[in-house]
Amino acid sequence: MSAGTDRYETFTATEGYRAGRLRKARVIAHLCAPYLTGSARAADLGAGTGIIRKALEIETGNPIYGLEIDSEFIVEKERMVRGDVLRIPFASESLDFVMLNHLYEHVPDAGELFRETYRVLRPGGRAYVTAGSRLAIVEPHYRLPFLSWLPKGSAGTYLRVTRRGRSYEDIRFLTYRPLTRLMRSAGFILHDVTERAIDDLIRTAWGERWGAVWDVVRRAPDGVRRSLLRTGSPQWFFFLERPARPSDSPENGE
Repeated sequence: MSAGTDRYETFTATEGYRAGRLRKARVIAHLCAPYLTGSARAADLGAGTGIIRKALEIETGNPIYGLEIDSEFIVEKERMVRGDVLRIPFASESLDFVMLNHLYEHVPDAGELFRETYRVLRPGGRAYVTAGSRLAIVEPHYRLPFLSWLPKGSAGTYLRVTRRGRSYEDIRFLTYRPLTRLMRSAGFILHDVTERAIDDLIRTAWGERWGAVWDVVRRAPDGVRRSLLRTGSPQWFFFLERPARPSDSPENGE
């Protein structure tokens, strides 16, 4: 790979990437099936190639719109809309369900992303959020240990030295408390379903070895287990609920 080549950009053009997208679509379908049935108005924000959006349509039989700012990145073009997730081109309170699949770290203002998501959801609507942690030992885009732990300048140097990419300026991972604070500040009721997702999916999605590790963690006291997941899990799973009544809105902060 040449010094000017970005590993992540190269990987997204491979069959391995497509296979991974299809596996992820099955995970999302498993967790989100109750919200993707009937006449639900649904959208995939930051839909990227559109592969997951199309797979979910096939899996659920429900039309799903995709929003992506980079039109050249789109592979599956049907029902894909070009637009910015910080200025979502849907009317206020027009959607029942939206998906933010590993999206927040790619936008310059995650707080605005969650505020815009709140705006387009109807009262009682929900958003599915899969979110990576800054403290993940192996960074998910470039597959380098401790990359997201480093200051931006050092991370960029790390990418160039390892010939994986050129810059890390556009990826902005957070830790658990700042991330969930942004979600609540947007007005959402937050449902952390990370434990349920791991219980349901770890062996089929990540394999038996990680299943054995989870069996050990699962036996820890509740408070210890929650702390381990918030600090040690490489990703978290959430449903964000727009309150049906304004009086149900959470207070800002933790």
